[in-house]
Amino acid sequence: MDDCPEGHRCYEFGGFRLDASRRVIHACASGRRVVVPPKVFDAALYFVQHPGQVLSKAELLAELWPGLVVEENGLTQVISVLRSALGEARGENRYLVTVPRRGYCFVATVLQVAKVTEIPATHDRTVAVLLFDNWSGLATDEMLAAGIAESILHRLAGIAGIKVVAQTSSFALRGLHLDAREVGRRLDARYLVEGSLQRAGARLRITAQLIDANDGTHVWSLMFNVKKDDAFTVEDRVSQRVARALRHSLGRGALSANAGRDRHEHETGTGSASEPWYEL
Repeated sequence: MDDCPEGHRCYEFGGFRLDASRRVIHACASGRRVVVPPKVFDAALYFVQHPGQVLSKAELLAELWPGLVVEENGLTQVISVLRSALGEARGENRYLVTVPRRGYCFVATVLQVAKVTEIPATHDRTVAVLLFDNWSGLATDEMLAAGIAESILHRLAGIAGIKVVAQTSSFALRGLHLDAREVGRRLDARYLVEGSLQRAGARLRITAQLIDANDGTHVWSLMFNVKKDDAFTVEDRVSQRVARALRHSLGRGALSANAGRDRHEHETGTGSASEPWYEL
């Protein structure tokens, strides 16, 4: 399906995209609209805005019915309809987990999607991937941040039609605190991929941006809210989505040199390429 319309707030999770601006939910694979009552949509939106957090019943009641006194069975019905709309069977917990005596937790990985702008074909297509900043201060997250950048570089190198600056050159600028335009000049790159990693307990927030090194402006930005998973899974999910966004920016004609391998993984469900929002 098409990328998020300009100016809209969209969230992807599992096989769905929620457009907060148009108040609709679509199945990513088929584009089918998932029709839900307004109160159920409000609940879905609040959950995707707070992934991985245990939300108390009192908080959800106040959010969904502000200023009103509503019994808990009203909330229970909303949760039940939402689970059914997402195709979640009883006890499956792919999206929503009931936390006894506390509330509910949305456990699916949520990706906030921004408008992805196409880069005119006449522009230079040299891209440099910089090391991601680790704002958690943990050594293990330092390795994860480096692994994400390396995975992105590897995937971009498999896209025909662009040139990717070597890792030894782009990673060597770590810690120099240079302006984006100066980084682009030193690496002879028109576009820069940079990002950061933050942690709140077991949850990670990873951001990735494409920067036009000519003027230092953002072309697009992506945000990932994920529960802590094994490092390879996180690296694959982020690098796949960034590669997809960059391919779109370069135009529909850009083809992956690894398309055959990725398509096999998507169809057979092996490897992380089976993520529903990863399309090659």
